Amino acid sequence: MDLRRIRYFVVLADTLHFGRAALRLNMAQPPLSQQIRVLEDELGAQLFERGNRRVDLTPAGKALLPEARALLAQAERVATVAARAQRGELGELRVGLTGSAAFTALIPRLILKYRERFPGVHLRIEELTTQEQLTALLEQRLDVAIVRSASALDLPPTLRAMRLFEDSLVVALPPQHRLSDAAKPLAIGTLADEAFVMYPRESGTGVYDQIVALCRQAGFAPRIGQEARVAATIVGLVAAGLGVALVPESMRAVNANGVVYRPLKDKGARSAMWLVLRTHQPSPQESAFAAMAKTEAAQAREHAASDIRQEP
Repeated sequence: MDLRRIRYFVVLADTLHFGRAALRLNMAQPPLSQQIRVLEDELGAQLFERGNRRVDLTPAGKALLPEARALLAQAERVATVAARAQRGELGELRVGLTGSAAFTALIPRLILKYRERFPGVHLRIEELTTQEQLTALLEQRLDVAIVRSASALDLPPTLRAMRLFEDSLVVALPPQHRLSDAAKPLAIGTLADEAFVMYPRESGTGVYDQIVALCRQAGFAPRIGQEARVAATIVGLVAAGLGVALVPESMRAVNANGVVYRPLKDKGARSAMWLVLRTHQPSPQESAFAAMAKTEAAQAREHAASDIRQEP
């Protein structure tokens, strides 16, 4: 059934005049009369009583009118839904992130703004290690991933990465540690005799290799006392006295039983957060999220640069 003819029928039912209906529809009267007759033939029912001066709805026409209005309204809703989906305003977005991402300023702000801008999109967030996220992207179980790595990621051609921001690594120390009240930034070499709480190497974060490399540059191999896959758990184990840890500065937000954070003076003691996407044609939801992430990252860099300029 042609929706145009249904619309012609509704307009004629509203006006009960072929001339006025044709004018409202911006068409000539003869084609309108022809289309109404085609509709009547399709339905097998006469919809209008036609007189010299007047047009009236038949009982069949009166019965059809509310259904016709509902059909047109539903068609309009379908078009609206399709348009919103095309703009990325509906559907689902599956986001992976590392445990430390939730403690940064940028990532929670990005997710909140995306929710506010696209309330019709179901945002499914999973906390996974970097390697788990990359695997999930390749297997199309995630749409975007937020991972941490000290350097540019070595990705297959089907994935691409955009750096969001960079922050320093700091030392997390138990409350009563001998270095907990150090007034100046610490050298990694001062930790040579300490047990380290670290991510397991197989988590694929890149942080493990970075910490080992920094320690070796300082002349020692780190002694691993405990491993944990979640950043907040690492800080909790430090609080329990099981060792020290090198963690992103954003982890200062985790104040577990008085854990003390001290800055490092070693070059290379920095870590970056990356947004990883597939290189295929992105969905509207993926494109919108990436665009918002790019904007938020640029604004964060501008604010950081402004703060540096204002320092005495």
